This record gives sequence, structure tokens and C-alpha cells, in this order.
Amino acid sequence: MTNIYDFLKFQPELYKQLVCKDILFAYYDCPQTGLREEVFSHYGYITFVVRGERRVHRSGKSWLLQPNSCLFFKKGALLQDIYRSDNFRSFNLYLPDSYLQQLIKEYRKFYNGRLVGNQPGEQVIELAVNETTHSFIQTILGYFEQQPAPTEAELEQRARELLFSLLINKANQVLAAYLNSLVDRRQTSLYEVMEANYMFNLSLEQYARIANRSLATFKREFTRVFQTTPAKWLMQKRLTYAQTLLQTTSMLVNDVAFESGFENNSHFSRVFKEKFGTSPANYRKQLVLSYS
Repeated sequence: MTNIYDFLKFQPELYKQLVCKDILFAYYDCPQTGLREEVFSHYGYITFVVRGERRVHRSGKSWLLQPNSCLFFKKGALLQDIYRSDNFRSFNLYLPDSYLQQLIKEYRKFYNGRLVGNQPGEQVIELAVNETTHSFIQTILGYFEQQPAPTEAELEQRARELLFSLLINKANQVLAAYLNSLVDRRQTSLYEVMEANYMFNLSLEQYARIANRSLATFKREFTRVFQTTPAKWLMQKRLTYAQTLLQTTSMLVNDVAFESGFENNSHFSRVFKEKFGTSPANYRKQLVLSYS
């Protein structure tokens, strides 16, 4: 699966970008070629849509990205579709957890209201953009054409201004709650990473990167937390999720396999039959007969 952060950062000759420490500012035409693709990022990021439209999906829910819409994506995976046209351009700001933790600590110092309590919430947070925020975004967009390029100090200041303008907006309290929850964690919750992303066909190395752990540490801690191996846990979760989709939706079997994180339909059908004693197609037929 494509790590969109790496994809952009290591191709500066193709996609406009500015880098400040681990913070990545990217302004680009979406490189997606297929009708639907799975992507992930090991950093959370803000997307502001400049033109065109995209639809993104996670766990049966969808969000439409259209001009002037702004969203925060927690680190992890999602499915994106080309929607109506392929003329899509966005400004993305990728931010490591360590930076977000420091930012919210500083925000607490001058914020007079009470921060919303910690909320797990959705992986995708829709954001309200007022004139102040829009002005900061336009300033940053101008940096991509500026010569000489802005300094790291300037870039970091603009990132802080943009984020503070979003946090001050009372319509964005869900974002404030999420960032507030990061401060109280010593490290990323392995349980939350896996529960939020098991339905995507990520490698163990990619799960470990989202969780900000080495692969060896990830495997060791996974066994301690879940009392089983990653492979066995993922198989059980994906099969259970596929079973639910077969029971509650009219999705084609191929789509169920894809949505559940299986590499291909033949593999899905084989392991499903081993678990439930029948193929996915026959399982659904039996459900229909039982209700008729």
C-alpha cells in the first residue's frame, strides 16, 4: 500500500513541497491513476481542497472532498475514489504526533475556554474554515512559488498560525479534543491503531510505522496486548468483518473481500470457507433462504 507522505516527500521534482523538520507542506495534483486506491500515512494531516473532487471511505463511511473543504485525517489508512473528474488538486500539511503534542500544550496556555474532553471519534474530522484560516492557507500557497524559498522558521510559524486558527474556531472542537488526547499518551495506542486499520491490507511493517514502533517492538508488544500473533488476529478480525458485510449489505463478494483487507478474492473465499464451512457466496444464499 502507498504511504502518501513518502510518495510525495521523495519525489520533490514531481510534486511541489516545502519541508520544515518532519513537517511536510505539499501542493499537488493528485497522482491517483486507478478508480479506487488504498493509501496510508504514518502522520496525521490536514487537507484543503483547491479544485476537483474526491471521495474517501473508511469502515462503510464516506466523505466528499470538494473545493474549499478542509479535513483532518488521523494517521492510518483510507480508500479514495476518483469522483466525477480527475482534475484534483489539494494542499496537504503532514504533522508528526510529537509536533501536535507540543502545539496543543502551547495552545492550552492562552486558551481561556475549556478543552473538550478526550474523544476517540472518527478517523476523519471535517473542519470549519473561516476568513482567517483561509487567509493563512492562501499565504502558504504563495510560498510554493516564492523565490527564494521561505526559511524553516517562516514555515513553522505559518503552520502554527494555521493550526491555531483552526483550534480557536469553536466549530472545530473535535479536532481540539483529539489533539488534547495526544498529550496524555506516552506513545501511540497499539490497540487503537489495529482496531482502526485492520480492514486495510497493510503489511506488518506499515502497521508498525503507524504505531511509531520498530517491527520487532511491534510484534513483541502485539503478542502481549492481544495474546496472539498479528497474522492470526488480523485474519480473525477480517473474517468477522467480512461476515458482517455479507449479512448487512448487498456488496458483491469481490468488494467484500477488498473492503475487509484481503489480497484477492480467491484467498478470501478459501479462508472464509475454512472458517465458516461454506463459500462467501453460499453463505449469503443461505442467509437469504433463512429469511424467506
